[in-house]
Amino acid sequence: MGAAQAQEPDSRWQLRVFDLRHLVKVEATIRFTNEPADSCMGGAWKRVLVESRDVRADEFLPLNEPLAYLIEGNKLTLGRTRICDGYLFLSGTAGQSMITGSYDAVGWGRKPLGSFVLGKVQD
Repeated sequence: MGAAQAQEPDSRWQLRVFDLRHLVKVEATIRFTNEPADSCMGGAWKRVLVESRDVRADEFLPLNEPLAYLIEGNKLTLGRTRICDGYLFLSGTAGQSMITGSYDAVGWGRKPLGSFVLGKVQD
C-alpha cells in the first residue's frame, strides 16, 4: 500500500492527526477523488472529501474547509491549499501498510504542528 493508491478513485482512508505532544487532535474518514482542486500552489492538486470526522480541535486542522492532495513519487501532501501562504500540510512517505508523516503550517517558512497516520479503509 502506498501513496499512489490514494489516486485510486473514491479510495477511503482513516486519518489521525496528533499535536506535538502526541495527543490525537483529529480523527476522520476521507475520500480521495480525481477531481481537480483549487490551489494557490502549482501542481496537479485533487480534491479530498471528508466523509466523517471527530474533531477535538477544529482550529487545529479545519476539515470544514476545502482540502486537496498531491502525489509526487511515493510522497503524499494533503491539506489546505486555497489560502495562499497560509497552507496547512500533512506530508508523508508511503510505508507498507500506511502513510505517516509530519503536519506543518507552511507560508513564509515552516512551523511544525504535529504528525499524522493515514491507513486505507478496507471496503
